[in-house]
Amino acid sequence: MLKLHDIAEAVSYLNEGDVITSNGKDQFVLKNEKICVYNEGTRFFLEPEDFVQLYKKSTFYLYEESAEIDETKDEAYYRYYRK
Repeated sequence: MLKLHDIAEAVSYLNEGDVITSNGKDQFVLKNEKICVYNEGTRFFLEPEDFVQLYKKSTFYLYEESAEIDETKDEAYYRYYRK
């Protein structure tokens, strides 16, 4: 994950439509000019000014979803067995 330098850069990424995270489990997304926070099954909205005040000392990362494929499990599943 790409580490963001400060809260201004985090807000900039949100304005571009990207998703950011502070710990890899939570997500921050800009929706309808408010910042939506998803964390452990909860969701709440913040005004951008409130977001900056609450999270200005936090470290953020650009959220990247990665689907990892285990080749060994794939191979075992699709292996052809002759009878």
